[in-house]
Amino acid sequence: MPLLRNGQWVDNNPWVRLEDEDALPTNTAGDAPAVYSLARFLESEKSGQHTTSGVWLSSTDNVLELAGKLDHVQLIVIDFPVYTDGRGYTQARLLRTQLGFSGELRATGDVRPDQILFMARAGIDTFDFPERPDETLITDILSRFTVSYQPSYSLPIAG
Repeated sequence: MPLLRNGQWVDNNPWVRLEDEDALPTNTAGDAPAVYSLARFLESEKSGQHTTSGVWLSSTDNVLELAGKLDHVQLIVIDFPVYTDGRGYTQARLLRTQLGFSGELRATGDVRPDQILFMARAGIDTFDFPERPDETLITDILSRFTVSYQPSYSLPIAG
C-alpha cells in the first residue's frame, strides 16, 4: 500500500503486521519490525518481553491503556475502518497530547486524500492509502492552508 510520510512518498515499508495467532519473530538481524494488536502488546508488557516495536489500534481500542508503556514503541497504526468513523482522530490526539507519543503515527484503512489535513492536525504523520492517489491532488491538499485558527500538530510539508 502506498505510504505518504510527512508529505513525501515512501516506497518501502519494512513493518509487518502480525496477527495475534502468529509466532513472534526471532529477533535476528534479518527480521522486519513488527506491529501487534493492542491486546498482544499489553500481554507482552505483562510478561516483560518488550519485543513489540509497533502497535495496531482498532477503532474500539482504548489508547489510555498505553499510558506509561510507550518506551518500546516506534510506530502506532490507527485503523480507520470507514471514512465516517472519527474515533481514530481522538486516538491520535490522545496519543500526542496526553500520552506524549513522539514516534510515527500512521493512519490506515479507509484513508482518503480529503481527510489527510484533518488527520495531520490530530497528530498523524503517515498515511497508508489503499491505492496511490493523484500526486497533484495530494500536493494541492497539503499546500492549501498555511495558517490555522485552532492549535494543532504540525502539518506535513507538501513534496
